[in-house]
Amino acid sequence: MRGIAGLFERSWSGEPAALPWTKVLLPLSLGYAWGSAFSRRRAAARRRKLEGCHVMALGNVTVGGAGKSSLARWLALEATEAGAGAAIILRGHGAGTPSRQGGVVPDFAGYPLLQSTGRYGDEAIAHRLALPRKAVVATDPDRLRAARALRSGYGASVLVLDDGWEQDRLGWDELWVVLDPRLPAGNGELLPAGPLRRPPSTLREASRIVFLLEDPHDQVPDATLAWAARLAPGVPSLRFTRVLRCITPVGEPAAGERLRPGAPIALVSGIGAPSRLERFVRAAGADVRLHAVYPDHARWTRASLTASAGRAHREGAEEIWITEKDEPRWPPELRVDLPVRVIRTTIGPLDPVEDALGPLRAAVARVARIV
Repeated sequence: MRGIAGLFERSWSGEPAALPWTKVLLPLSLGYAWGSAFSRRRAAARRRKLEGCHVMALGNVTVGGAGKSSLARWLALEATEAGAGAAIILRGHGAGTPSRQGGVVPDFAGYPLLQSTGRYGDEAIAHRLALPRKAVVATDPDRLRAARALRSGYGASVLVLDDGWEQDRLGWDELWVVLDPRLPAGNGELLPAGPLRRPPSTLREASRIVFLLEDPHDQVPDATLAWAARLAPGVPSLRFTRVLRCITPVGEPAAGERLRPGAPIALVSGIGAPSRLERFVRAAGADVRLHAVYPDHARWTRASLTASAGRAHREGAEEIWITEKDEPRWPPELRVDLPVRVIRTTIGPLDPVEDALGPLRAAVARVARIV
Protein backbone atom coordinates (compact mmCIF):
# COMPACT_ATOMS: atom_id res chain seq x y z
CA MET A 1 0.00 0.00 0.00
CA ARG A 2 3.03 2.24 0.54
CA GLY A 3 3.85 1.66 -3.12
CA ILE A 4 6.82 3.43 -4.67
CA ALA A 5 7.26 5.52 -1.51
CA GLY A 6 7.84 2.34 0.48
CA LEU A 7 10.45 1.12 -2.01
CA PHE A 8 12.37 4.38 -1.63
CA GLU A 9 12.09 4.40 2.16
CA ARG A 10 13.39 0.85 2.54
CA SER A 11 16.41 1.62 0.38
CA TRP A 12 16.99 4.95 2.11
CA SER A 13 16.86 3.41 5.58
CA GLY A 14 20.34 1.90 5.42
CA GLU A 15 19.10 -1.18 7.26
CA PRO A 16 21.34 -4.22 6.62
CA ALA A 17 18.49 -6.15 4.96
CA ALA A 18 17.46 -3.27 2.68
CA LEU A 19 18.30 -3.43 -1.02
CA PRO A 20 20.23 -0.17 -1.71
CA TRP A 21 18.82 0.29 -5.21
CA THR A 22 18.50 4.07 -4.86
CA LYS A 23 22.31 4.32 -5.06
CA VAL A 24 21.82 4.36 -8.84
CA LEU A 25 20.38 7.85 -8.33
CA LEU A 26 23.64 9.27 -6.97
CA PRO A 27 24.23 11.42 -10.10
CA LEU A 28 20.92 13.15 -9.37
CA SER A 29 22.00 13.67 -5.78
CA LEU A 30 24.94 15.72 -7.04
CA GLY A 31 22.52 18.11 -8.69
CA TYR A 32 20.39 18.20 -5.55
CA ALA A 33 23.50 18.97 -3.46
CA TRP A 34 24.29 22.00 -5.60
CA GLY A 35 20.71 23.26 -5.68
CA SER A 36 20.06 22.77 -1.96
CA ALA A 37 23.33 24.50 -1.04
CA PHE A 38 22.30 27.51 -3.13
CA SER A 39 18.85 27.52 -1.49
CA ARG A 40 20.35 27.40 2.01
CA ARG A 41 22.68 30.32 1.30
CA ARG A 42 19.84 32.37 -0.15
CA ALA A 43 17.55 31.51 2.77
CA ALA A 44 20.18 32.52 5.32
CA ALA A 45 20.57 35.90 3.60
CA ARG A 46 16.81 36.53 3.46
CA ARG A 47 15.75 35.62 7.00
CA ARG A 48 14.88 38.46 9.35
CA LYS A 49 14.51 38.49 13.12
CA LEU A 50 11.28 39.78 14.66
CA GLU A 51 11.66 42.06 17.65
CA GLY A 52 9.63 41.12 20.70
CA CYS A 53 9.43 37.41 19.84
CA HIS A 54 11.54 34.44 20.86
CA VAL A 55 11.63 32.13 17.85
CA MET A 56 12.43 28.43 18.10
CA ALA A 57 12.91 26.62 14.79
CA LEU A 58 12.64 22.83 14.62
CA GLY A 59 14.13 20.70 11.89
CA ASN A 60 15.83 17.46 10.95
CA VAL A 61 18.45 16.43 8.44
CA THR A 62 16.32 13.77 6.74
CA VAL A 63 12.87 13.56 5.23
CA GLY A 64 10.32 11.57 7.19
CA GLY A 65 9.05 11.58 10.73
CA ALA A 66 11.62 12.19 13.46
CA GLY A 67 9.23 13.77 15.97
CA LYS A 68 9.28 17.50 15.15
CA SER A 69 5.54 17.97 15.60
CA SER A 70 5.53 16.24 18.99
CA LEU A 71 8.41 18.44 20.10
CA ALA A 72 6.64 21.55 18.79
CA ARG A 73 3.62 20.83 20.99
CA TRP A 74 5.80 20.19 24.03
CA LEU A 75 7.62 23.50 23.56
CA ALA A 76 4.36 25.40 23.03
CA LEU A 77 2.99 23.95 26.27
CA GLU A 78 6.19 24.83 28.14
CA ALA A 79 5.94 28.40 26.83
CA THR A 80 2.32 28.79 27.94
CA GLU A 81 3.14 27.36 31.37
CA ALA A 82 5.92 29.95 31.65
CA GLY A 83 3.30 32.66 31.03
CA ALA A 84 4.01 33.44 27.39
CA GLY A 85 1.66 33.80 24.49
CA ALA A 86 2.76 30.84 22.37
CA ALA A 87 2.11 29.93 18.76
CA ILE A 88 3.10 27.15 16.38
CA ILE A 89 3.64 28.17 12.76
CA LEU A 90 3.61 25.62 9.93
CA ARG A 91 3.74 25.78 6.19
CA GLY A 92 0.48 23.81 5.88
CA HIS A 93 1.52 20.37 4.61
CA GLY A 94 -1.39 18.15 3.70
CA ALA A 95 -3.66 20.99 2.59
CA GLY A 96 -5.56 20.19 -0.58
CA THR A 97 -5.39 23.76 -1.86
CA PRO A 98 -2.62 25.54 0.10
CA SER A 99 -3.40 29.20 0.62
CA ARG A 100 -0.74 31.75 -0.16
CA GLN A 101 -1.99 33.74 2.83
CA GLY A 102 -2.41 30.90 5.33
CA GLY A 103 -4.30 31.72 8.48
CA VAL A 104 -4.92 30.96 12.13
CA VAL A 105 -6.62 27.62 12.70
CA PRO A 106 -9.94 28.35 14.47
CA ASP A 107 -10.22 27.20 18.08
CA PHE A 108 -13.82 28.01 18.95
CA ALA A 109 -16.31 25.34 19.96
CA GLY A 110 -18.35 23.83 17.17
CA TYR A 111 -15.94 24.65 14.35
CA PRO A 112 -15.63 21.63 11.98
CA LEU A 113 -11.88 21.17 12.34
CA LEU A 114 -11.78 17.69 10.84
CA GLN A 115 -13.43 19.01 7.70
CA SER A 116 -10.85 21.81 7.34
CA THR A 117 -7.82 19.76 6.34
CA GLY A 118 -8.06 21.01 2.78
CA ARG A 119 -7.46 24.56 4.00
CA TYR A 120 -4.97 24.17 6.86
CA GLY A 121 -3.37 20.74 6.37
CA ASP A 122 -3.41 17.63 8.52
CA GLU A 123 -0.52 18.61 10.79
CA ALA A 124 -2.06 21.97 11.71
CA ILE A 125 -5.41 20.36 12.51
CA ALA A 126 -3.67 17.75 14.67
CA HIS A 127 -1.87 20.52 16.58
CA ARG A 128 -5.11 22.43 17.11
CA LEU A 129 -6.93 19.38 18.47
CA ALA A 130 -4.07 18.51 20.82
CA LEU A 131 -3.30 21.93 22.30
CA PRO A 132 -5.20 24.16 24.72
CA ARG A 133 -6.84 27.27 23.30
CA LYS A 134 -4.22 29.58 24.80
CA ALA A 135 -1.69 28.20 22.29
CA VAL A 136 -2.30 29.48 18.74
CA VAL A 137 -1.74 27.42 15.58
CA ALA A 138 -1.20 29.15 12.24
CA THR A 139 -0.22 28.15 8.71
CA ASP A 140 1.55 30.35 6.20
CA PRO A 141 4.33 29.70 3.68
CA ASP A 142 5.68 33.12 4.74
CA ARG A 143 6.62 32.56 8.39
CA LEU A 144 7.64 36.19 8.90
CA ARG A 145 4.24 37.43 7.78
CA ALA A 146 2.54 34.95 10.08
CA ALA A 147 4.80 35.91 12.98
CA ARG A 148 3.99 39.60 12.63
CA ALA A 149 0.26 38.84 12.61
CA LEU A 150 0.53 36.57 15.65
CA ARG A 151 2.57 39.12 17.59
CA SER A 152 0.24 42.03 16.91
CA GLY A 153 -3.11 40.22 16.80
CA TYR A 154 -2.67 37.47 19.39
CA GLY A 155 0.09 38.74 21.67
CA ALA A 156 2.35 35.81 20.83
CA SER A 157 5.88 36.23 22.16
CA VAL A 158 7.17 32.65 21.73
CA LEU A 159 6.94 31.25 18.21
CA VAL A 160 7.68 27.60 17.44
CA LEU A 161 8.42 26.87 13.78
CA ASP A 162 7.43 23.28 13.06
CA ASP A 163 9.86 22.25 10.30
CA GLY A 164 11.31 25.75 10.24
CA TRP A 165 14.96 25.04 9.39
CA GLU A 166 14.39 25.16 5.64
CA GLN A 167 12.15 28.24 5.41
CA ASP A 168 13.65 31.51 4.19
CA ARG A 169 11.72 34.34 5.88
CA LEU A 170 11.89 34.29 9.68
CA GLY A 171 15.12 34.21 11.65
CA TRP A 172 15.31 32.25 14.87
CA ASP A 173 16.88 32.49 18.30
CA GLU A 174 17.21 28.73 18.77
CA LEU A 175 17.37 25.77 16.40
CA TRP A 176 16.40 22.36 17.80
CA VAL A 177 17.19 19.47 15.44
CA VAL A 178 15.40 16.16 15.92
CA LEU A 179 17.24 12.99 14.90
CA ASP A 180 16.17 9.38 14.52
CA PRO A 181 18.09 7.63 17.32
CA ARG A 182 18.74 4.48 15.29
CA LEU A 183 19.36 5.82 11.79
CA PRO A 184 20.04 9.56 12.03
CA ALA A 185 21.23 9.81 8.40
CA GLY A 186 19.63 6.73 6.84
CA ASN A 187 21.99 5.38 4.18
CA GLY A 188 24.02 8.59 4.32
CA GLU A 189 23.09 9.91 0.87
CA LEU A 190 21.34 13.10 -0.20
CA LEU A 191 18.00 13.04 -2.00
CA PRO A 192 17.02 11.20 -4.14
CA ALA A 193 19.64 8.49 -3.52
CA GLY A 194 19.05 8.77 0.22
CA PRO A 195 16.82 10.52 2.75
CA LEU A 196 19.11 13.46 3.56
CA ARG A 197 17.55 16.82 2.78
CA ARG A 198 20.80 18.58 3.75
CA PRO A 199 24.40 17.51 4.48
CA PRO A 200 24.87 16.11 8.00
CA SER A 201 27.65 18.66 8.52
CA THR A 202 24.98 21.36 8.85
CA LEU A 203 24.03 19.79 12.18
CA ARG A 204 26.59 22.16 13.70
CA GLU A 205 24.04 24.97 13.22
CA ALA A 206 21.84 23.44 15.93
CA SER A 207 21.38 24.92 19.38
CA ARG A 208 20.26 21.53 20.65
CA ILE A 209 19.95 17.99 19.31
CA VAL A 210 16.88 15.98 20.29
CA PHE A 211 16.36 12.23 20.24
CA LEU A 212 12.79 10.93 20.57
CA LEU A 213 12.63 7.33 21.77
CA GLU A 214 9.55 5.18 21.21
CA ASP A 215 10.15 3.14 24.38
CA PRO A 216 11.44 4.58 27.69
CA HIS A 217 13.69 1.53 28.02
CA ASP A 218 15.43 2.24 24.70
CA GLN A 219 18.84 3.87 24.55
CA VAL A 220 20.40 6.11 21.94
CA PRO A 221 23.08 3.90 20.34
CA ASP A 222 26.67 4.85 21.09
CA ALA A 223 27.34 5.02 17.35
CA THR A 224 24.63 7.68 16.95
CA LEU A 225 25.96 9.74 19.85
CA ALA A 226 29.50 9.56 18.46
CA TRP A 227 28.26 10.54 14.98
CA ALA A 228 26.42 13.59 16.35
CA ALA A 229 29.36 14.63 18.55
CA ARG A 230 31.72 14.45 15.59
CA LEU A 231 29.49 16.57 13.35
CA ALA A 232 28.28 19.04 15.98
CA PRO A 233 30.92 19.24 18.72
CA GLY A 234 29.69 21.03 21.82
CA VAL A 235 26.01 20.99 20.83
CA PRO A 236 24.06 19.56 23.79
CA SER A 237 21.53 16.77 23.31
CA LEU A 238 18.24 15.97 25.01
CA ARG A 239 16.32 12.69 25.09
CA PHE A 240 12.53 12.35 25.11
CA THR A 241 10.23 9.37 25.13
CA ARG A 242 6.79 9.13 23.57
CA VAL A 243 3.95 8.49 26.01
CA LEU A 244 0.48 7.12 25.24
CA ARG A 245 -2.05 9.38 26.97
CA CYS A 246 -5.17 7.56 25.82
CA ILE A 247 -7.17 6.45 22.82
CA THR A 248 -10.35 8.23 21.77
CA PRO A 249 -13.06 8.05 19.12
CA VAL A 250 -12.40 10.13 16.01
CA GLY A 251 -13.17 13.80 16.60
CA GLU A 252 -13.49 13.43 20.38
CA PRO A 253 -10.08 14.30 21.85
CA ALA A 254 -11.47 14.67 25.37
CA ALA A 255 -13.20 11.26 25.48
CA GLY A 256 -10.16 9.30 26.64
CA GLU A 257 -10.11 5.52 26.94
CA ARG A 258 -7.36 3.45 28.52
CA LEU A 259 -5.48 0.80 26.57
CA ARG A 260 -6.43 -2.76 27.42
CA PRO A 261 -3.10 -4.66 27.60
CA GLY A 262 -2.79 -7.19 24.83
CA ALA A 263 -5.70 -5.73 22.87
CA PRO A 264 -5.63 -7.02 19.26
CA ILE A 265 -5.64 -3.95 17.03
CA ALA A 266 -4.88 -2.87 13.47
CA LEU A 267 -2.89 0.24 12.65
CA VAL A 268 -3.76 2.45 9.70
CA SER A 269 -1.22 5.23 9.15
CA GLY A 270 0.03 7.72 6.59
CA ILE A 271 3.02 9.24 8.36
CA GLY A 272 6.72 9.68 7.74
CA ALA A 273 7.99 6.90 10.01
CA PRO A 274 5.45 4.05 10.19
CA SER A 275 7.94 1.56 11.63
CA ARG A 276 8.56 3.83 14.62
CA LEU A 277 4.82 4.10 15.20
CA GLU A 278 4.48 0.33 15.23
CA ARG A 279 7.36 -0.04 17.70
CA PHE A 280 5.73 2.51 19.98
CA VAL A 281 2.30 0.86 19.89
CA ARG A 282 3.77 -2.57 20.58
CA ALA A 283 5.83 -1.18 23.46
CA ALA A 284 2.64 0.37 24.88
CA GLY A 285 1.14 -3.13 25.14
CA ALA A 286 -1.05 -3.53 22.05
CA ASP A 287 -1.10 -6.68 19.91
CA VAL A 288 -0.67 -5.34 16.37
CA ARG A 289 -2.31 -7.78 13.97
CA LEU A 290 -2.00 -5.60 10.87
CA HIS A 291 -0.40 -2.32 9.83
CA ALA A 292 -1.88 -0.75 6.69
CA VAL A 293 0.68 1.86 5.66
CA TYR A 294 -0.14 4.74 3.30
CA PRO A 295 2.25 7.41 1.92
CA ASP A 296 2.84 10.46 4.10
CA HIS A 297 0.15 13.15 3.61
CA ALA A 298 -1.66 10.94 1.09
CA ARG A 299 -5.39 11.27 0.57
CA TRP A 300 -7.31 8.28 1.89
CA THR A 301 -10.11 6.84 -0.21
CA ARG A 302 -13.21 5.14 1.12
CA ALA A 303 -12.45 2.05 -0.96
CA SER A 304 -8.91 1.60 0.35
CA LEU A 305 -9.92 2.17 3.97
CA THR A 306 -12.83 -0.25 3.67
CA ALA A 307 -10.45 -2.85 2.26
CA SER A 308 -7.97 -2.24 5.10
CA ALA A 309 -10.75 -2.59 7.66
CA GLY A 310 -11.80 -5.89 6.09
CA ARG A 311 -8.25 -7.21 6.30
CA ALA A 312 -8.01 -6.07 9.92
CA HIS A 313 -11.21 -7.93 10.78
CA ARG A 314 -9.93 -11.11 9.14
CA GLU A 315 -6.66 -10.85 11.09
CA GLY A 316 -8.58 -10.79 14.38
CA ALA A 317 -8.24 -7.10 15.22
CA GLU A 318 -10.92 -5.68 17.49
CA GLU A 319 -10.18 -2.00 16.83
CA ILE A 320 -8.52 0.17 14.20
CA TRP A 321 -6.04 2.71 15.53
CA ILE A 322 -4.96 5.84 13.65
CA THR A 323 -2.64 8.69 14.61
CA GLU A 324 -3.57 12.25 15.52
CA LYS A 325 -2.02 13.41 12.27
CA ASP A 326 -4.16 10.95 10.31
CA GLU A 327 -7.37 11.76 12.18
CA PRO A 328 -8.38 14.62 9.84
CA ARG A 329 -8.04 12.27 6.86
CA TRP A 330 -10.52 9.68 8.12
CA PRO A 331 -13.76 10.26 6.15
CA PRO A 332 -16.39 11.30 8.74
CA GLU A 333 -19.19 9.46 6.94
CA LEU A 334 -17.26 6.19 6.55
CA ARG A 335 -18.58 3.29 8.62
CA VAL A 336 -16.54 0.10 8.99
CA ASP A 337 -17.07 -3.09 10.98
CA LEU A 338 -14.49 -2.22 13.65
CA PRO A 339 -14.38 0.74 16.07
CA VAL A 340 -11.88 3.41 14.99
CA ARG A 341 -9.76 5.01 17.70
CA VAL A 342 -7.18 7.81 17.65
CA ILE A 343 -3.86 7.36 19.47
CA ARG A 344 -3.38 10.45 21.68
CA THR A 345 0.25 10.89 22.68
CA THR A 346 2.59 13.30 24.34
CA ILE A 347 6.32 13.26 25.01
CA GLY A 348 8.25 13.40 28.24
CA PRO A 349 11.89 14.31 28.84
CA LEU A 350 14.32 11.63 29.97
CA ASP A 351 16.98 14.22 30.82
CA PRO A 352 16.84 17.41 32.92
CA VAL A 353 15.37 20.27 30.87
CA GLU A 354 16.29 23.33 32.95
CA ASP A 355 19.29 24.29 30.82
CA ALA A 356 17.44 23.53 27.59
CA LEU A 357 14.51 25.75 28.54
CA GLY A 358 16.69 28.51 29.97
CA PRO A 359 16.67 30.76 26.86
CA LEU A 360 12.90 30.39 26.44
CA ARG A 361 12.18 31.24 30.08
CA ALA A 362 14.61 34.17 30.02
CA ALA A 363 12.86 35.54 26.94
CA VAL A 364 9.46 35.22 28.63
CA ALA A 365 10.79 37.07 31.67
CA ARG A 366 12.12 39.91 29.48
CA VAL A 367 8.75 40.33 27.78
CA ALA A 368 7.00 40.35 31.17
CA ARG A 369 9.26 43.16 32.39
CA ILE A 370 8.54 45.23 29.28
CA VAL A 371 4.78 44.75 29.62
